[in-house]
Amino acid sequence: MALIQCGFYSDSLQKNTTVHLVLPSPAPDDLLCGRDTTALYADGRRWQSLYLLHGSYSGGSDWLRYTNVERYAQRYHLALVMPSAENSRYVDMYRGESYLSYISRELPAFMRTIFPLSDRREDTFIAGLSMGGYGAFLAALTAPETFSRAASLSGSLDIRGFLRGQQPHISKMPRNYLRALFQDPMNIPDEYDLPSLLAGRAAAGSVLPRLYLSCGTEDFNLPANDRFYEEASALGASVRYDKHPGGHDWDYWDTHIKDVLAWLRGEL
Repeated sequence: MALIQCGFYSDSLQKNTTVHLVLPSPAPDDLLCGRDTTALYADGRRWQSLYLLHGSYSGGSDWLRYTNVERYAQRYHLALVMPSAENSRYVDMYRGESYLSYISRELPAFMRTIFPLSDRREDTFIAGLSMGGYGAFLAALTAPETFSRAASLSGSLDIRGFLRGQQPHISKMPRNYLRALFQDPMNIPDEYDLPSLLAGRAAAGSVLPRLYLSCGTEDFNLPANDRFYEEASALGASVRYDKHPGGHDWDYWDTHIKDVLAWLRGEL
């Protein structure tokens, strides 16, 4: 895989930003095993892409630093796009940057223009961990015409419960952080509440992305994942839910991002 760090000016964010990109390319093992890699450079080849979102207190390079996702993606010849979104919860912030607009619309359009990524909905996926799991579902339901599948690992899927202090680290966050996200943190608009957003899309007859969620049985986000699965299933969404032993950590995410990749290719 070829690793690229791309810096550019984002109109949505009104600032320069950086995204990490991994593109399929020949690997040393291909040479050692005598595999034919000429198809990787076929004229007009456009790659399937997975947008990978980080969690709180993190950045776009974390997936590369703490997991083997680059090596896992090589098996599927899948491009990876890893943006940074600070602690934005991936929303269009009340006082701050418009990260939802950036992730759901501007970034895919930019990446497809600069790099050989497919512009077909069926070739475009999004996934994330913790805060990024929420962001992946939010972006996919906001722009279902762009993303055909979305996956969450240990996702903080209940934004209203999160902001009401129902998670252990919320008490450590400064109040001005919460007020930067939303005008009224105790009154979150339906457009940012995943079940409400999903219900609105279903009622409007919109095409819906297929959803996958995975959570550890010792994870503090497990109740929120249980609730979301029940709500999404009741709304008729195509959703798969897997639970495995584990907590809210990179051991779980490195192991089960492989499940996400297999699910994207219909192997689960």
